[in-house]
Amino acid sequence: MKVQTKLNAQMILDKEFPAKKPGYDALEVDKYLDIIVDDYSHFEEYVKELEHKVDELEKTVKLYKSRMDQIEIQNAVLSDKLSNISNNESASLSNIDLLKRISLLEQALFKAGIDPSNIK
Repeated sequence: MKVQTKLNAQMILDKEFPAKKPGYDALEVDKYLDIIVDDYSHFEEYVKELEHKVDELEKTVKLYKSRMDQIEIQNAVLSDKLSNISNNESASLSNIDLLKRISLLEQALFKAGIDPSNIK
């Protein structure tokens, strides 16, 4: 979001006022305008810095949103897999029993001096 101003520091600095006799003291006006120019310069620097930070934060938000979308997709896939496992309780229990039995058989083969990974 770009800040729109009618003046900038250079416009204020370059502004010339015609001299009139019953008017204000030109040096006093010039000193005051110098203060305003200084304020505008600081303001412009601050706005640029904030715009840069906003751009960085928008990029970060975009990155995190894409990561969150990916994680939500992974979560949905894993939730589906988990529901399939929990719905098929007997199959999952038998798989666990089979894994335990395979582990016990591998341990017995190791005790017998046979490496189960070399069996074909």
